[in-house]
Amino acid sequence: MLELLVENRMCPLLAIVLVCTSSALMAQTPPGDLTEMSLEQILGLRIVRSQDSPDVDAPRGKWSLSQRYIRVNFEGNRDGTTELSDEDVLWSGPPATRTDKNFPIVPHTIHQEAFVTRIGYEINDRWNWNLLIPYIVQETDHVANTALAPIPANFAEFIIRSEGLGDISLSPSYLVWEKGLHTVHLHSGVSLPVGRINVKDDTPAPGEDNQLPYTMQLGSGTLDYLPGITYAGQEGIVGWGGQVLATIRIGKNGRGYSLGDRVSISSWVKVRPLRWLEPSFNVTAQIWDRIDGVDKDFANPPGGFFPATVADPSKYGGEKVNVNFGVSLIGSGRFERHALDIAGGIPIYQRLNGPQPQERWRFNVSWNLDF
Repeated sequence: MLELLVENRMCPLLAIVLVCTSSALMAQTPPGDLTEMSLEQILGLRIVRSQDSPDVDAPRGKWSLSQRYIRVNFEGNRDGTTELSDEDVLWSGPPATRTDKNFPIVPHTIHQEAFVTRIGYEINDRWNWNLLIPYIVQETDHVANTALAPIPANFAEFIIRSEGLGDISLSPSYLVWEKGLHTVHLHSGVSLPVGRINVKDDTPAPGEDNQLPYTMQLGSGTLDYLPGITYAGQEGIVGWGGQVLATIRIGKNGRGYSLGDRVSISSWVKVRPLRWLEPSFNVTAQIWDRIDGVDKDFANPPGGFFPATVADPSKYGGEKVNVNFGVSLIGSGRFERHALDIAGGIPIYQRLNGPQPQERWRFNVSWNLDF
């Protein structure tokens, strides 16, 4: 599956990155991917920062700790590159024909938040390990056509929510090449299926607690392989780099599905005009596949049609390019081992297997400590 994605679609996305000249993105994204986004940024920023650290001659073998807050907002829907209103996706009922492009229930907005704790350890000048532990909070605000049975009248607008520990990832990095301030690192990580995939809440379906759709679950439910490669270079106060990361799902989870494989290509440019200030600009292109299989609770929808886009495994996956602007505030003196990273971004291109919710913006801030 991943090989087909790379062969068929990666070239146009890579071209977009090169045209834009210089880490994070998503659409209707399962929350475990927030951790993957954080890993992209951590691997890139940590490698770049280690090159111009005032402590570059200090003994290796140090620990590091960071706490990152990530917020991603989705609003409205998109099919391919066409933006759709709620009315475009909401099925009005007979005499309008029901298809796989209209639904009795439509997600209007999705808010996803992650609080990611990272523990890093530099074994020596070549090996570095990162452990990421995410805590996920998310809400989806829906609209529904209550004229259609069996949707209760009090579900014209409703919110579902999930919260808890997400999938934990362990990612070693190895320095395979170094020449001056130019480096290449290889990554080979694994994501452990710690996050729950059986979260329930009150929905228009019969009963008080029902299985929530894929986006609202807290993990993938599968053991995922996380390979990657990062290049970083620097000349004077200007630094740059590029990164390719992938997520490869291994098998299906206990509910009968696996989230789509994912490949991302990131590039960045940063400038350090002052000892404590480092603005940056980066672009990330990403491609990810549809969900393979179907959750056992959604396997036999009435009439063969799913009640909402987020319950349909074919309405996942697509292509996206995000631009992100950030700034790093680097401590000095008694705070020389501290850094604060702030970044925000928007998508400039989205081609989604839809209709599916589209991303509007994202924001993240992290505090980092070396000790």
